[in-house]
Amino acid sequence: MLESLSIRNIVLIEDLQISFKEGLCLLTGETGAGKSILLDALGLALGARAEARLLRGGTSKAQVTAMFSLPPTHPLWKELDDQEIDYEGGELIFRRTLDGDGKSKCFLNDQVITQSLMRQLGQDLVEVHGQFDKLLQPKSHLKALDDYGKVDKSPVEEAYKVYCEAKESLKTFQENLGRSQERQVFLCFASEEIEKLNPKPGEEAELEKERALIFHCAKMAEALTIVTQNLSPALSGLFQSHKALVRIQDLIPEKINPLLKTADQAIIEVQELCEELKFLQGEVESTPRDLEILENRLYAIRGLARKYQTEDLLATLKAFQEELNSLDHREDTLKALEKKLEDARQTYLEKANYLSRIRKEKALELQKALANELDPLKLGQATFRVHFDVCQEDSWGLNGVDRVEFYVQTNPGMPEGPLASIASGGELSRLMLALKVVLVQSGAVPTLIFDEIESGTGGAVAAAMGERLYTLSKSLQILAITHSPQIAAYGSEHLVISKSVQEDVTTTHVRVLEEGERDEEIARMLAGEEITEEARAAARRLIGARR
Repeated sequence: MLESLSIRNIVLIEDLQISFKEGLCLLTGETGAGKSILLDALGLALGARAEARLLRGGTSKAQVTAMFSLPPTHPLWKELDDQEIDYEGGELIFRRTLDGDGKSKCFLNDQVITQSLMRQLGQDLVEVHGQFDKLLQPKSHLKALDDYGKVDKSPVEEAYKVYCEAKESLKTFQENLGRSQERQVFLCFASEEIEKLNPKPGEEAELEKERALIFHCAKMAEALTIVTQNLSPALSGLFQSHKALVRIQDLIPEKINPLLKTADQAIIEVQELCEELKFLQGEVESTPRDLEILENRLYAIRGLARKYQTEDLLATLKAFQEELNSLDHREDTLKALEKKLEDARQTYLEKANYLSRIRKEKALELQKALANELDPLKLGQATFRVHFDVCQEDSWGLNGVDRVEFYVQTNPGMPEGPLASIASGGELSRLMLALKVVLVQSGAVPTLIFDEIESGTGGAVAAAMGERLYTLSKSLQILAITHSPQIAAYGSEHLVISKSVQEDVTTTHVRVLEEGERDEEIARMLAGEEITEEARAAARRLIGARR
């Protein structure tokens, strides 16, 4: 529920702190006192569009703070977890600042958030209802019915996504089909060109490595020559040393034999080294003759890769061949895609028709529940019906195939028609209240605000509306801005809004009325400018009748 509202420098409000209680809170005051400013301020705190016109004249910055308390089971806590917003103690503090340029900043529990997130969260906390309620718009009726019936639309939503994917796949294939012959010629030529080149996996990298070696062959040949020139004398020296050791082998065999063995191994290894160097020299000396062939090959591979805009010619060749195969079997593919779409269409219709049956069951429940609300509101002769139409295929969507609109017949013998066009002002106000009493019980919004919903009514009808608001306030926090003394008499808390002018500066004030002061305010609402004793007595009777 809304615990408090703090407003600074908004239009006619300089500095205002308001605390709210559970139950039915009435806000009254003379026309122009600033009741609508409170709604603008609260809307600003909950993500409404910021406008520089809201800034109080002569000031450079405005601020609105709204504090809410919620039960642990409220779904908004999960949204905060998803958004990684810190909270504790079951309280939420929304704060919005506004400067002279119309720029604003949004905060939740002193953490900066976006305006869109503030608006999204605010919709879970407060609903405002008035003469121009969104329920007058037929497009909102389907959602209202689904919310009332707690309808699970997820099977239809999933089926619609599959249907759309199948429809898009078929459309894309059909568009490509017209260009398929030209595409087929291209794919054949490209595939043959890549196959003729016959690239090997990793070939370009190997060729680049070989080319780098070729560029350094002169340096390698020089180094190898130096090594060979130095090894020849060394090998000759090893042979001479070996002969000398053999001549003295018999004199001290135990010492000489190990040395001869080492010399033999050294001679073998140096001979092998000489042979390998000779082979390597031959390779290095022959390499320059292959450079032109290598570079031509590398150029051909890279040229073809650029032509087909790929880094992997083999992967591109595979993709081209698969597409060619698909084109070769395009009639089969077309039939498969058409069947897939028809299957998806039938599945969607099956889910949507089942959803329609559930909705019609819930619509009967809604009609029955609303009928119970009409009689206390002096609309016992009126009938309410949920009207269904079936959408054409081009209007199918995530909500199924239903088009729903609320219809009403205000009196027997009168024509039935859409809610907004059939009911008169007073009848419409009562119908809207009855709808809210029924529909809101299915929602999670803890605070409802009614802005002059009694428009076009009075007397016993207004009193009946006050009684329904009071009943509704037993399960939800209700704030009602009203000009009706009959409705005001039902309030469990009464705030009066007034304005004063000092030195040509107008300021709006809000004050909580004590028990005796309520009599005087309701008497003012009954009598107008001059409050008579008869009006005071009537006010006391109104309040006393509600106790």
